[in-house]
Amino acid sequence: MVMEVLPLTTIGVLIIIAIAISILVRKLGQNEVIGFILAGFLLGPFWLNFLNPADPLVSSFAELGLFVLLFYLGIELSLKDFISAGSTIFSLAIIDMILTTGLGVLAMLFLGYSPLFSLVVGIMLFSTSTAIVAKFLISKDLLKNRAAKISLSILILQDFLGIILLVFITSLSNASGSPIGLAISALVFAVSAFYAVYRLSKIVEQWLKKNNFGNVEVTLYAVGVGLIVSMLGSMLGLSTAIGAYFAGFALSETDSGNSIKKNLGFLRDFFLLFFFVGFGTTLFFEPEINAVMLPAPHALVFMILLAAGLGVIALFAHSISTRVFGGRFGMSAEDSSLSAILLFPLGEFVVIIATVAVAVFEGPEAKLLKPLAFLMILITVILFQPFYNLRQLHQKIMSKIPRIPTPVKQTVIKQHTPETLKQAKKIGLNAFTILCFAWVTVLLYNTLPNFNVPVHYSRQATAAIIFLFFASLPALEMAKAFRRISKINKQPLKIIWPQKKP
Repeated sequence: MVMEVLPLTTIGVLIIIAIAISILVRKLGQNEVIGFILAGFLLGPFWLNFLNPADPLVSSFAELGLFVLLFYLGIELSLKDFISAGSTIFSLAIIDMILTTGLGVLAMLFLGYSPLFSLVVGIMLFSTSTAIVAKFLISKDLLKNRAAKISLSILILQDFLGIILLVFITSLSNASGSPIGLAISALVFAVSAFYAVYRLSKIVEQWLKKNNFGNVEVTLYAVGVGLIVSMLGSMLGLSTAIGAYFAGFALSETDSGNSIKKNLGFLRDFFLLFFFVGFGTTLFFEPEINAVMLPAPHALVFMILLAAGLGVIALFAHSISTRVFGGRFGMSAEDSSLSAILLFPLGEFVVIIATVAVAVFEGPEAKLLKPLAFLMILITVILFQPFYNLRQLHQKIMSKIPRIPTPVKQTVIKQHTPETLKQAKKIGLNAFTILCFAWVTVLLYNTLPNFNVPVHYSRQATAAIIFLFFASLPALEMAKAFRRISKINKQPLKIIWPQKKP
């Protein structure tokens, strides 16, 4: 007689095995996320067949893990952190994102992949693991290092902007309804969710404090609101990720934002285990035959080489952005090399993007995305420490590339003034507008053949012209805001950082 495995037994075995493998991986000096994914791969159809990606238990816990992570990121990567990172570092972060994503997109287009798939992979390349970098800096006692501070500021900004891009991708993943209607729904829902949750939470927060209720009640309320808003997003034909993030984003602006984030720490770690284990079960999994189909040896070698090549492209892009433009922000050649290497290891955000975006694709691209994401994390994390040890060689190689010289009157990362806050808001609003135009342009590109309207140029060129026409004005407004912030920040240093010759 075969006894059915109880869900509680399944959960217990899953946790113990996943923790054991993650500890082993950490003993080898690698990220525990790799251990969780490997645990899911081994427990899944590939070997033990203890877990199946189609099982309600696996899919439900993985979905809940994604909700908790995005909800937590919404609270952690709030507008406060975005603004406090500093306007000058914001410019360097944007330059690094554009260069890294652009080179990744060009590489994938050159290999024959679709524009959207290339864009998703390009976004993955700047998704550095903040957790890995922060832990590494602590272990090396580098938190007070100038390059380390700049790198962490860049990571905060890129994580924030990466979430916005994730919202952009998740909107594309739902093909039901009118595309333009979906775009408007996503924008209206995001704004409405933020405003409603923020206003309601302020009232609830004051009432709970007035009646002597503590942080536990506030945190439980926050989780409940987040779940409701996520489900509303799904009911409107959008992604639950949109609701989860913007609910957390709104709650981060309340007085209890920090305490909610602190109380959610264990809940986040608990459900993240299931999320990454669930991701591991889907590697090379074919739902049609309900089994794992490993690629042929030559295809697997291609995936590994592709992941390694993309890692090299990411490091090159980080190196160029920090080397060429770093001097403009007061970075020495040594700081530039260290920052480039610290931006190299990819992390959990790559898994989130792959999980959410895979629904957009079909055929070979859908099968490639998740294994490629895992291999990119694995390769960049393993090579992170060796690259750090070779940072002197990296600096020597990059010294051949000219730098934009440091201004005579250097600038520092300093607190915002009311004027810089005003300009920063303009930058954010116009950047969001440009992303909306980009989203509509992609939809237009996919639907152009249905209009039966003759075009003088190719679909790609027509879509690009339309995007440039509509995005030029907000781009100009962003440039003006950047210029005003730059003028405000051109003040003498109170503390002058020693500059080393390249």
